[in-house]
Amino acid sequence: MSKGFIFLLMTFSPRCGLALAMMLMAPFSFSRAFSQDQPVSSDNAKTSQNLPQSSAPAASAREERASGDAAPVDQTVASTARSMGAASGDYILKPGDTIDMVVYHEPDLSMRAKIGKDSMVQLPLLGEIKLGGLTVRDATVLVRKKYDAEYLVNPQIYLDIAGYSARKFTVIGQVGRPGTYDCSGSESLGLLEAIGMAGGFTRIADRGHVIVKRRDGDSIKTLKVNAKKLSDPGVDRIEIKPGDVIDVHESWY
Repeated sequence: MSKGFIFLLMTFSPRCGLALAMMLMAPFSFSRAFSQDQPVSSDNAKTSQNLPQSSAPAASAREERASGDAAPVDQTVASTARSMGAASGDYILKPGDTIDMVVYHEPDLSMRAKIGKDSMVQLPLLGEIKLGGLTVRDATVLVRKKYDAEYLVNPQIYLDIAGYSARKFTVIGQVGRPGTYDCSGSESLGLLEAIGMAGGFTRIADRGHVIVKRRDGDSIKTLKVNAKKLSDPGVDRIEIKPGDVIDVHESWY
């Protein structure tokens, strides 16, 4: 319908012309309103822009997994510690013991050393440190603290016993095989076990009269032991120490 016809109709009947004009313009207004609502797709655009943000947790998860890749390293170190005899952590280090030190990621610092008679051991960068008299566990903690304080950041260090000091003792008197014996290892040695290593008591041995002579500094201590009672309940075990001399007397009857 032409604009001239609408103008002519409004001239003769303004109300009818105005109503007709509004009816004709309504579809166009509705179409424009609808087209203006179409930018809803912009919300979709926002949603699509938000999608990378939703993938951020995945990225962080990848970062966590990437950082988590270090876990097998820790497991490897832990298994190394176990294979190095972590069960001996309560063993007390003694002069003459040989220790292995492993410093993870620092192969130049890993080494083997022997504890001297003064209980000191020479370690790279640290110099002499007293480890004799400490358990393997306590010695490991001490060495870690020393390196952490001066040279390394959160060092992973493990100590293990590569060799035990020779614990020589001598058995004389009424035993099957008198002589000097070595007992190397982390286990303590009792008097009856030491006599057993020497062949046990002879038929004429006086088991109630066993003498253990032990050096204590510049003096010699003498322990009189009734070996008959050592196997009785509640009787303290006599532990043999390096340098001890065990004398099994002969029975007179």
